[in-house]
Amino acid sequence: MRCRLALIAVAMAACHSNASPTTVLPTPLGPPPPAAVALQGHLSAEEGRELQVIRWIHEGSGIIQRFRDSGALADSVEWFVPGPSAVLPFAGTWRGLAGIVEFQRQLDSTMRYDRVELREYLASANSIAAVFFGEGIARGTGRPFRSEILRLYTFDSGTGKIVRVRNYYDTDSYVAAVRAR
Repeated sequence: MRCRLALIAVAMAACHSNASPTTVLPTPLGPPPPAAVALQGHLSAEEGRELQVIRWIHEGSGIIQRFRDSGALADSVEWFVPGPSAVLPFAGTWRGLAGIVEFQRQLDSTMRYDRVELREYLASANSIAAVFFGEGIARGTGRPFRSEILRLYTFDSGTGKIVRVRNYYDTDSYVAAVRAR
């Protein structure tokens, strides 16, 4: 099994591949910086398409609308966020676009992000990871949180659609902010 791992700087462009026929990306990405040019030829065409989709979703505002507009989500997409759901109402497993919308509603009502910085992408086989740094406050307590966040997207190789999204972050930082301890 071929498993290449490529680190890609935040502002990178995908490797000049066309988007999958199941994906609509209405707004083009910026020009590729030198690091992206150096990666050309290192990602398969499929990895390049998948990276382009994830870049388009994350490198603009309104992530939920971008998910809708992209056509990249499988109807049964699974969105997983670890943590104690009794404390963090956005934690758990959410299904479909409606589940992602509810996740976002729960997150937004619990946490206020003052800073989110996309740091890098990782590409391997049928998965793309986006690494972020986030910080803000818990809305109920005003207490701060900060964490590096890894969001791992898994694509179905047959349809080219995202079938699973797993989020990993410092749950203790979020729990401490919500509980005000």
